[in-house]
Amino acid sequence: MKLPLRVPVARIQPGRTILDEDASRYVARVHRLRESDRLVLFDPDQALEADAEITSVDRSSVTLVVHEVRAASVRPKRRITLLQATCKSDKFDAIVRDATELGVSRVVPVFAERSVARPPGGRAARWRKIAIEAARQCGRGDAPAIASPMDLVDAVPLFASGEGVVGFCLDPAATKPLGPVLINAGTDVELAFLVGPEGGWTTAEIEACTSAGLAHVSLGPLTLRAETVCAAVLGAVSVLTNMKA
Repeated sequence: MKLPLRVPVARIQPGRTILDEDASRYVARVHRLRESDRLVLFDPDQALEADAEITSVDRSSVTLVVHEVRAASVRPKRRITLLQATCKSDKFDAIVRDATELGVSRVVPVFAERSVARPPGGRAARWRKIAIEAARQCGRGDAPAIASPMDLVDAVPLFASGEGVVGFCLDPAATKPLGPVLINAGTDVELAFLVGPEGGWTTAEIEACTSAGLAHVSLGPLTLRAETVCAAVLGAVSVLTNMKA
């Protein structure tokens, strides 16, 4: 059975509503829905959703009746922050998509010494749109927050291991494996993963992370691409979280 189309909107309210221009175009022109067709609206900021039925379609807008608003049925089971060293735009776009699909709560782009790119702060809005589209496609009822890029030295203290948070600095040269530490982490704590740039961390950066309380850990003996690390570690967390649920 084909699932109903999911459409991201802001501030869902029951009753008659008119979709904005972009959403109307997406519903009527891209997917060619018509009067009496049903869809699901979801608010990625508030993690709310509602069934809706189209009542009319014209050249510039789609009008529908929104039924009872409810909490989104599919949301991540735990809080996860991904602190990702900046990289080329297309690679970071892919990382945001993967992180959204794998349940990250927040993405924090960080500038490292060996970062090959330093995107402007305004890029966060673009990444947020990518995250919302990824949430729509995968069926997630919310979307991760996207922070403006910040320097590593400013980001690390915010997500250091402490009460309610367990932080990890991922490094292929680390001697301690991530697995045992991750397995022992409780499901009620937030996880924070710091992923380095393509050129790796400097010694000073690793020292800063460990001094702040982040565990210096490795995914294994292989050196993975920056965009691969995200999928690997978040996939592992997803499996463990669902096993413990």
